[in-house]
Amino acid sequence: MELVMPGVGVLFWTCLIFLILFLMLKKWAFPVINSMIKKREEKITSALEEAEATRKEMAELQRRNDEMLSEARSEKEKIIGQAKEFKRQIEDSSRQKAKEEYDRLMQAARADIEREKQAALEDLRVSVANLSLDMAEKVIGSELSDRDKQKELVEKGLKDLKL
Repeated sequence: MELVMPGVGVLFWTCLIFLILFLMLKKWAFPVINSMIKKREEKITSALEEAEATRKEMAELQRRNDEMLSEARSEKEKIIGQAKEFKRQIEDSSRQKAKEEYDRLMQAARADIEREKQAALEDLRVSVANLSLDMAEKVIGSELSDRDKQKELVEKGLKDLKL
């Protein structure tokens, strides 16, 4: 049992060495260890504070980014709307110009048709006049004395002319 129970001398010297060692550690080692622990604690605290500040900054940056995206989307929609309006105006302007050109061409064509019609009527009048003169020559040449026959020839000529 001696192995399990130490003697009083060994116990005394062990306690004395432990007490001396503890006092030496308390005087020289514990203050250094405590200061190192405090520095480490301060570093961890400052790192946590810095992490929190960074998290808040990131949240602010994310919020600003979302705002900028929202503004960009609204600006994009505005630009697209303006482009559509501009396109519509150009199309309307082109349609209006095409209609005006069509109207101008139609008026010119109508005027040409009217001129051609007048020229044809004038040719017809000249032809009628020449035909009348020819008939008059025939009437005068054939029967100048018979008035009824002259009327009949003129009426017949006019009827033929109407056909």
